[in-house]
Amino acid sequence: MMIAVHLARHRRLVALGGLSLLLHLFALAWFDTLVTAPPPATGMPIALRLVRERPAPAPSPPPTPSPPARAPAPTRPVPTPAAAAAATPPAAPVAATQAPAPAATAGVAPLQMPGRYRVRLPPSATLRYAVTRSAPGQAAVAGEPAQLTWESTDQGYRLRIEGVLGLLESEGGADDAGIAPLQASEAEPAGGARLTRFNRETRQIEQGPLAASAPLRLGSQDRASVLMQLAGIGLAEPDQVQDAIDIVVAGSGGVRVVRWQVVGNEEVATPAGVFAAVRLVQLAPAGEARVEVWLAPQRNWLPVQLRVTQPDGTVANQVVTSIDTSESIIPPGQ
Repeated sequence: MMIAVHLARHRRLVALGGLSLLLHLFALAWFDTLVTAPPPATGMPIALRLVRERPAPAPSPPPTPSPPARAPAPTRPVPTPAAAAAATPPAAPVAATQAPAPAATAGVAPLQMPGRYRVRLPPSATLRYAVTRSAPGQAAVAGEPAQLTWESTDQGYRLRIEGVLGLLESEGGADDAGIAPLQASEAEPAGGARLTRFNRETRQIEQGPLAASAPLRLGSQDRASVLMQLAGIGLAEPDQVQDAIDIVVAGSGGVRVVRWQVVGNEEVATPAGVFAAVRLVQLAPAGEARVEVWLAPQRNWLPVQLRVTQPDGTVANQVVTSIDTSESIIPPGQ
């Protein structure tokens, strides 16, 4: 009986001791979960090491990238002459009227070639003029008579003009462009004459004592021959005398393209009669004299009137009084 009582007591103690041990183990396990950090997501342990902080080194420049290697050029077969000729595009056709531009002369601006005109040289003639001069606000006064002498033969021509344009002389021949001067001269106000040579061999226009030159272009004229060239243009084909006519002219002002503007048809009353004429005005830069000419188609397009207006308004005018030609003498009024 006593033994059974002792066994019952010991069982209770053993059960209480076992229960107490389980509670302690459970408490220890719970406390361990509070103080222990969860493992990293990767499942790898984290290692920490304390190191002394050092200044960061200066960044080094990025390395220069090496250029990419070029692929070897593909090998091309060498074309045969026939294949090369077939693969080469034909050159653009050159216009028949296009001419190579001559080399520019130092100090002289290159001139463009004016349009070509048909020209028929007028027959030899002598024209005499009456001259009047007037200043702004003053009445016109009579001046010295003027004269134009044109001699044209198979060997060449000679031209002399004395009047409102001054004293001009020209001589030469003819070519495909009409009158082809060889030499010209014009009197200078201080005395003497300024010479202009049209060198057909070197194709240069030489002017003055220093022989300043400019390219000689087909159809180039001097200040005297240009009047007869205008007459020859109208004589060859009247329809050419309209709008404007451009001609290269060599004179005291150098070599330049002179434009003659066709103003229209007018009647000119002169001591030699009333002439139906075509009026042309030479377009001149500001500060230069303006030249006007009246050409009479019924008189071989010869100039029946000339007028020069200076920048200050002074006007010099000459009108024809008689026309003598190699074909016949045209009396006044006929």
